Amino acid sequence: MLNWVCNYIYKPPIWVSEDLRDGNQSLINGYDIKKKLKIWNLLLKIGIKQIVLGFPSSNKHDYNFINYLIKNKLIPDYITVSILMPCKKNLIDLSFECVKKIKNVIFHLYNSVSKKQRKQVFKFNKKKTLNFTIDNIKYVINKIKKNKQYYIQYSPESFSDTELFFSKKICFYFSYLCYINKVNSILNLPITVENCLSNYYLNSLNYIKKNIFNSILSVHVHNDMNCSTSTSILSILSNVKRVEGTLFGNGERAGNTSLLILASNYYNLGINPKINFFDKFFFKIFCNEKISFLDRISWFSRLNYTAFSGSHQDAIFKSYFQKKKFIWKIIYLPLNPKIFNFKHKNIIKINSQSGRGGLRFVFWYNYNLLLNKIIINKIYTISQDISENLMCEIHSELLFTLLYNRCNFLTIFFFKIMNLYYSFILNFKIIIFLIKKKKKK
Repeated sequence: MLNWVCNYIYKPPIWVSEDLRDGNQSLINGYDIKKKLKIWNLLLKIGIKQIVLGFPSSNKHDYNFINYLIKNKLIPDYITVSILMPCKKNLIDLSFECVKKIKNVIFHLYNSVSKKQRKQVFKFNKKKTLNFTIDNIKYVINKIKKNKQYYIQYSPESFSDTELFFSKKICFYFSYLCYINKVNSILNLPITVENCLSNYYLNSLNYIKKNIFNSILSVHVHNDMNCSTSTSILSILSNVKRVEGTLFGNGERAGNTSLLILASNYYNLGINPKINFFDKFFFKIFCNEKISFLDRISWFSRLNYTAFSGSHQDAIFKSYFQKKKFIWKIIYLPLNPKIFNFKHKNIIKINSQSGRGGLRFVFWYNYNLLLNKIIINKIYTISQDISENLMCEIHSELLFTLLYNRCNFLTIFFFKIMNLYYSFILNFKIIIFLIKKKKKK
């Protein structure tokens, strides 16, 4: 096979829509079930054959939406759906339970393997990361190897930030385990944060391709440097069979690859992309129904420096307070927002997609409170219920009100919190916890 420099394009790849997962995850107020259904019908209408339904183990909305599609028999047999799963066995089990009645499913397993994430977020070394990854891959393979219509997809998140030889080792073990167990496999190599040029990524991709077995290669490119379209189309020259993206490029920070721009480029090259976006139904959905897709301009859009995803927030929280004075190395934030006059307090916004790491950041940054896990878990449960019911962002003031009203009589070790006092005096924050020691019976 020729390399990407001298190859040529003659047919379209497998188009994979991330609109219901990555596209929804990047919105302040996520889609409700009515809008999700409109997007689902649109994707079917224009001819997308692989659709990512969401992250069912992270929030109730994705889980309920998948159940709704199953109960109403809205998933055609020719459609392959995909769900995202972290490397946690209890969440893998929950994800399997959610989609067990669907015929064609891709189980998308991911974990972060870059040096920054290993050290700052998970406190893992290379050996521990490799063993942890292989253990979870084997767990998923044992669950799906009896069903020949199931696929396992693996993404070494932050692939473009990871040492190439280490990512090669993980990718090799994944493809080898799938090969010997006769399991259909997809290896997805994402640019989670675009901070490298296309030629570096493509050379890395070609190196990985030479060191794996018969896994289908896939790419998922973010648009931080505004190179996602060129990187994606050049990766197809490298014999990549599958491209993930959203219709209009909506996604975390500056967005993802736009499938419609890529498909239009195919028309320009005289190749049928097999996406029918010249239908009246298409324009009705996006013009009359006013489903909002945020304009995401690289570097200058306000949401380029905002994280909604729970795993992203946790990584930002753990790396933000370890940064040095003059060195900006915050995970998922390539540049300091202050360069473009954006405030750090807006780095994390809390909605139904958020996690406990985001809550800890909000309380630490805004109120200098590093809360115990017991308190965070209680506030997280309440805030999730509010955000999922109202489908809106929860501001720091409301979160502090929840803390003030709900932390009373919480037990931490041998102490019970009786009350909380918080006030400003001469620009000083004064926080007092009134506690009472529990007596042994």
